Amino acid sequence: MIWYIFLLNNFAIQSTFNLFIMKIEMVSSQQFNSRTNLMVKSIIIFFLVIILFALTNAISGLVYERSQNKNKIGNEIASSWGQEQTITGPIIAIPYHKMDQKGINSINGFLYIMPDQLNISGQMDPEIRSRGIYQALLYKSSLNFKSTFNIKSKIESKVSSEILDYNKATVIIGISGLTGIRNPIMLHCNESQISLVSGTSGSDVLSSGVSGYLPSLDQKDSIDIHFSIDLNGYQSLSCIPVGKNTMINLQSSWSSPSFFGQFLPQKREISDKGFNADWQVLEQNRIFNSVFYDFESKIGSSGIGVRLIEPVDSYVKNERNIKYALLIICLCFMCYFFIEIFFKIRIHPIQYFLIGAALTIFYLLILSMSEHIGFNLSYFISSAVTIFIIVYYSHSFLKRIRIALIISGILSLLFGYIFIILQLEDYALIAGSIGLFIILAIIMMVTRKINYYDYEAEKISNEIKEI
Repeated sequence: MIWYIFLLNNFAIQSTFNLFIMKIEMVSSQQFNSRTNLMVKSIIIFFLVIILFALTNAISGLVYERSQNKNKIGNEIASSWGQEQTITGPIIAIPYHKMDQKGINSINGFLYIMPDQLNISGQMDPEIRSRGIYQALLYKSSLNFKSTFNIKSKIESKVSSEILDYNKATVIIGISGLTGIRNPIMLHCNESQISLVSGTSGSDVLSSGVSGYLPSLDQKDSIDIHFSIDLNGYQSLSCIPVGKNTMINLQSSWSSPSFFGQFLPQKREISDKGFNADWQVLEQNRIFNSVFYDFESKIGSSGIGVRLIEPVDSYVKNERNIKYALLIICLCFMCYFFIEIFFKIRIHPIQYFLIGAALTIFYLLILSMSEHIGFNLSYFISSAVTIFIIVYYSHSFLKRIRIALIISGILSLLFGYIFIILQLEDYALIAGSIGLFIILAIIMMVTRKINYYDYEAEKISNEIKEI
């Protein structure tokens, strides 16, 4: 009987011990599976981010395509209205001929004379033309030219053996877009009025423009030429400073100018009512002389002028906005990942993907709406709708209103932070860098006590104690 009781107790102890060992092995297996699941989840999230980043790149390509369509429509409208305009002149061209060194062949060409004083004043009136959903920024300009030429002194300083044909001397005005001329150009030379025709009279210095014959040029020591041009154009207007001393004044009611060329305005005033800019260019500033033969030099592209720019280009802002897509997706996924760890809630990879898809479509919504109602309002509407659908969907599987509100607050802060950066064009880099550093610091502080190798250690420890 005693042996029976001893064997029975021994069997019970052995069974309990075996059960304990099995439980320990099971808990250890759970601990191993927990670590494995965490690693697998991280890898899955990483590949989801790559897929969503590829989708945002496709949307970025769509932004570029729509921007190119806008430029194409603008160029099509400009082809009928007037292209970007560059005006050169007036320039006097006198044909000449001379014999070569052997005295056998005759050499023909042009002698070009630039004005000693050139004053240009103009007014640019902007005009918006639309085709479909796209708009083109055009302008109407009225330009006045006054110039003085010291003909005799320049010819005496330059001409040696050449024979000049004064009867065929012409005045040439270079205009890059002849379709933009609104009214006939009447040129006044001293007391004479000269009608101009299209073409540059065989000169190769200017490829496009108008010209007219000058009467009795050999009988004058100097001449004064003045004329006006009413010209349509697209976005930009520039002038070549051909005068020995060139003074240019341009005015417009457009409040967003961009000055370009080799010389910036010496004086400019920009306000909400428009701009007023003045240039002065001297002969020493230029790359060509005041008098030269056609084989000696070319006028070149030394234009100075102004470009009317759109203050708010929705495609530029969309392009800048979508560059932050990867940041938004990563921070949002990181938020859900830590929710899994802190609140012991399982989130399926498909749920991660659907949330990421909502964030991706957010950029498509902004692009499509900004073409009609502007970027800022589109951003506000799209962000509000995206936050609502993500929070509503998250609450359906998180089952906790507090967590849903936390997600809503984080997304609102992220979208607001990006919107502020988009408005700070000049300070976007420093604002973005500081913001990212603060976000990283917050993440490090919140997660500093997480043991990523054993983030369920407390739960496993409790199971062992129950044994």
